[in-house]
Amino acid sequence: MRMKPLIYAAAAALGLASTGAVAAVVVVKSLGPSAKAYPPGKTLSASTKITLKGGDVVTILGPGSARTLRGPGSFDTTQVSLNSAAAQRGRFGALRTGDTARSPSLWDIDVTQSGKVCVADAKKVQLWRPDSEAAATVEIRTADGTPQQLKWAAGKALAAWPTAMPVSTGAQFEIAPANGADKSKLEVVTLAAVPKDPVALAQLLIEKGCENQLNMLVADALKASAAK
Repeated sequence: MRMKPLIYAAAAALGLASTGAVAAVVVVKSLGPSAKAYPPGKTLSASTKITLKGGDVVTILGPGSARTLRGPGSFDTTQVSLNSAAAQRGRFGALRTGDTARSPSLWDIDVTQSGKVCVADAKKVQLWRPDSEAAATVEIRTADGTPQQLKWAAGKALAAWPTAMPVSTGAQFEIAPANGADKSKLEVVTLAAVPKDPVALAQLLIEKGCENQLNMLVADALKASAAK
């Protein structure tokens, strides 16, 4: 039987009701027989030993880096828990040359992705498209079917969210490209505050169910680790 990654865990079960406390390391993805022992959102101290069985794959994220652990074996969290100011400073920068096309910021909404999206500032939401060569139009529809068109000029990848469509927690939208490409469906989660610490931010994204943004955060941390 194929095992699926455990992307989310109940906030109550993991004690994530408050993201004020900063942990040294947080589990962000877990697959395999030890997944229940290391569910996403589980926090670990700076010198924790992680014991994995064969088939286990666990990704942990610290203040400035991340690491994917593969069992069997015993691992400690010391290296990942060390702070990296440079990695934190560069997290929300522009897309680096040579990277796979993706939105330049954690907070820009990728029109090709569906799911929950966490919004840091409801008044400054932007939509991003991966192919910006030609002009394009999408129709954004609210849950009751109210439509609003949004256009990109040729060469532009970002466009401001329509002011006529307020963004608030629980709001659901469908984005339909005019060229007939696949539609995406979004559910908005507005954040009261955004933690500066990557560990706390990862906890918050897991708690709110914003998987796409969590994946971006983890991917950048893994790249920062590989570059060291």
